[in-house]
Amino acid sequence: MKIVRVEVAAFEPRYSGDGYVMSTGRVKQLHDRLIRLTTDTGATGIGEVVRPPIYDPAHVAALEDIHVPELRGIELSELPALLAKWRSGGKLLQGFVFGVELAMLDLMGRVLGVPVSALLGGSLVKDMPEYLSLSCESPEEMAEIVRQHGADFTVIQAKLGDGTLDLDFDRVRAVLDVMRPDQQLLADFNGALKRDDAIHGLPQVNDPRIMWEEPCDDYDDSMQVARAVEAPVMLDQCLKDLGTYARALHDGAAAALVIKPDSIGGLTVGRTVRDMCTAAGIQLRIDGWWAGQIAGAGTLHLAAGAPTSELIASIDLTDPLDTDRSLILKPTAGRITPSCHPGLGPMPEPILACFE
Repeated sequence: MKIVRVEVAAFEPRYSGDGYVMSTGRVKQLHDRLIRLTTDTGATGIGEVVRPPIYDPAHVAALEDIHVPELRGIELSELPALLAKWRSGGKLLQGFVFGVELAMLDLMGRVLGVPVSALLGGSLVKDMPEYLSLSCESPEEMAEIVRQHGADFTVIQAKLGDGTLDLDFDRVRAVLDVMRPDQQLLADFNGALKRDDAIHGLPQVNDPRIMWEEPCDDYDDSMQVARAVEAPVMLDQCLKDLGTYARALHDGAAAALVIKPDSIGGLTVGRTVRDMCTAAGIQLRIDGWWAGQIAGAGTLHLAAGAPTSELIASIDLTDPLDTDRSLILKPTAGRITPSCHPGLGPMPEPILACFE
């Protein structure tokens, strides 16, 4: 099959309310793109190009536009090699590679009559736990969200890092006060702390339900924190590529690792990391940047292939957005799963309308 048509469409849904806050600031709108590939047989697949909120969307779009013409006229079998070349083009292209590869997997799944998860090693679960993510607000506001919506979740994430460490500890304590003993708290700094501040500060809050997430933005600094503090530490965005994950498994200090396939060059790289980690018996969380349901569903197809013994949780990446989410299924409260239909599932009309 040859790719004969490539369509790119803006995809920019707004966040609900006044936006979502983490250490990098308040975000109010996505600046993603949708990409649709069509072959000479008429088969189509849609992917979502994901941009972290810290990127300049115009600058990233200009880089992506340089590569879009390379897709036209190539055989589908040649696309994995092209994606591998683009992965070496730097961090700004990783979300583009993710989106194009997801479109390829969606297309292949539809042609073969299997869900995307089957192209990523298969699904090991019927559904999986979903975690509740709290925007970085006042301690009282974060605690109130847990009171109202947290009962169905075994894992709760609290975003931190936009103020003083004392304020963050007030947030953590407030959330812990309204959590059950059987719930776990991922206290996520998104890399906002300096190494020494983390090493000396984190032990001030001692609770067996806490796992500190991404204290520093540098891998070596976060690893030193993981070695120095008694509480478990989860690493996230400082894991930038396959080599960093291999280092983390070798170093062995982190209690858990996060896989963001939209940050490391796509779902097939994510599958390699997932399988490396599960073989090593380390706990995982599989998610990505906040995104629309195309990227969200693709990430769930990857998470479905992780053993329940290692998968801490995944999430609906559309959760804080005003957008459709029919490709992301929630069979019961606190549980989540992708569609079992071919590809990513029946494509919703709002997505198709983006290309009109």
